[in-house]
Amino acid sequence: MKTVNVLKTVVIIMVLGLAMSCSKDKNKDSPKPTDSRNVKYEITGNATGTFDATYITGSATGANAKPTSLPWSKEEVFQAGNNIPTISSAVIGATPGKTITAKIYVGGVEKIAQSATVQADGTAIIASLRYTLK
Repeated sequence: MKTVNVLKTVVIIMVLGLAMSCSKDKNKDSPKPTDSRNVKYEITGNATGTFDATYITGSATGANAKPTSLPWSKEEVFQAGNNIPTISSAVIGATPGKTITAKIYVGGVEKIAQSATVQADGTAIIASLRYTLK
């Protein structure tokens, strides 16, 4: 009987020790967030026309804006678990050869940008510019 109790105690201690060591390893290996959660979307350029901007909000929902002129910007604070700020932009009715540029800033630092040139049909599209928060 004493052997069974001692064996149970040893098994319990081993299981607890294993659980605690796995927990420590998991925390140690998990990447620590290094990016700010403050995100700014920006659209600039020399194009004029009818603009559209679709972006992911800080609470991970989609939103749409209709800038009347450039530059345009929108700031969001991204909640934990929402790690991929994304923006798409378009202009129609613009003069061919003009440009638009979409940018994503994190913590005030530009992380990614993409430009598009207005085509002969008067449109320019930037589809799904995204950055993964670290």
